[in-house]
Amino acid sequence: MSTRKNLKVIIVGSGNVATHLARAIAQSKHELRQVLSRDLSRAKVLVNNTNVQAIQSVSHIDPTADVVILALKDDVLNTEYINQFPKKIILCHTSGSVSMDALAAFPNHGIFYPLQTFSKLKEVDFAEIPICLEASNTEVMQTLSLLASSLSPLVYEVNSKQRKALHLAAVFACNFTNLMYDISEDLCQKAGMDFEILRPLIRETAAKAQEHSPNEVQTGPASRNDKNIINRHINLLNQHVDYQEIYRVLTDEIIKRNEEL
Repeated sequence: MSTRKNLKVIIVGSGNVATHLARAIAQSKHELRQVLSRDLSRAKVLVNNTNVQAIQSVSHIDPTADVVILALKDDVLNTEYINQFPKKIILCHTSGSVSMDALAAFPNHGIFYPLQTFSKLKEVDFAEIPICLEASNTEVMQTLSLLASSLSPLVYEVNSKQRKALHLAAVFACNFTNLMYDISEDLCQKAGMDFEILRPLIRETAAKAQEHSPNEVQTGPASRNDKNIINRHINLLNQHVDYQEIYRVLTDEIIKRNEEL
């Protein structure tokens, strides 16, 4: 296990997380040695115009590498494919919901979980991304911390139970919130309006959540339990039964939370 200041890193995968992580590591003091993907063409796209090697097979992994990061779909982490990797290397995955035990066959294993939403359409600043770490032993934690701290100042030691709770919370904070934006855009378009009109509201809502507890800054008809407006909204959604059900569930939850205060 390396105690060098500069690590040799291999990324396995070519999706959104792998793409952004590869870019960040390539720009750090560490060396992105290889990108492995079972679809070689995708690995080549990821390393285009760099000195990083694109490979397709585990058998081609550089044996001198310090860390292999599995940026793969969760279901792949529980397959025989993972057992092909060298046992002496530090092997870690980036999943928010898969236990570290998935890599228990490897003496030196861990978690390297960047808590952010990634899309190939938008660049991210890794310096603003929390990186959650878990490790099978102290030496692995030191190595992963060395790598993580070169990408972001926001590095946390988080156990599997905490990480799974974080991932669940992130689904509510990010994925479900984005669904609300999608529904809002659809309603605007159906009324002949541009979604742009809502963007200042979205920015202000997000800004308040950065500065206060979301519970303290909840507004709207449900927070006031204004039944007249709530019923009018429900009637407006008569042609959108799915949206109507979502509206009812969220409204009831806001009312209930206010009653508990």
